[in-house]
Amino acid sequence: MAYWFPSREWLAAYRERLNDNETYETMSEGWGVDFEGDFVFEITDLPTAETTIGDLPEDLSESLRENLASLSEERIEELIADAPSALEERFEEQEHVENERERFISALCGTTIEDAPRVTWPDLRSEYPEDLANLLDQLDRYLDGSTVYTYLDLYDGRCRTAEVLEQTDERNAGFVLTAPYSKWNDLIDGADVIESVMSQDMSLDGSITNVILYPEAAQELGDTAGRIETNFLF
Repeated sequence: MAYWFPSREWLAAYRERLNDNETYETMSEGWGVDFEGDFVFEITDLPTAETTIGDLPEDLSESLRENLASLSEERIEELIADAPSALEERFEEQEHVENERERFISALCGTTIEDAPRVTWPDLRSEYPEDLANLLDQLDRYLDGSTVYTYLDLYDGRCRTAEVLEQTDERNAGFVLTAPYSKWNDLIDGADVIESVMSQDMSLDGSITNVILYPEAAQELGDTAGRIETNFLF
């Protein structure tokens, strides 16, 4: 099964894989016992301001188009009549498109992810594909500007907790690993986490001494991410 990144589901799969990883368990024995070993992963620069709903991967965007294309004319008219002003404005901008259904689909799919909450209401959301509705809900809930924060409670060979944070100061972690979204994608695709930190593709805030004492554990944190079947949202 593939998981969308970033999402709660991907993070839950990551925690499960870490806890099933005997190499990680062995190499991280003692981690966090005498020091704060929990991590915040700071995923910056998500391209939500420049990416439209229609730009999302086809599994999401084409499914939305298909759902809307299958609705009756009466249902489309209901949605157009109930559209919030932000979507109504976009609808009016599509005057070159004669078919009202296509104008509506074009207006919606041309909306940026950043603006999606302004053009979506419960009745329309009920017509979204389940995955798309879930992911847009998560972005609306967890996105802070263009950044998402995730938290891992790592202790003595186990990942006790993994969660997406709603508030940036919700957890006081011993380590914060920060990088743009594209570099996290590179890590999942196989980039070496230690090399990424040393080359400053990723920034580590925390005791480098403790990390040096557990190089294999740090490596397994990155390698485990790469073993998850991942669909990238952007």
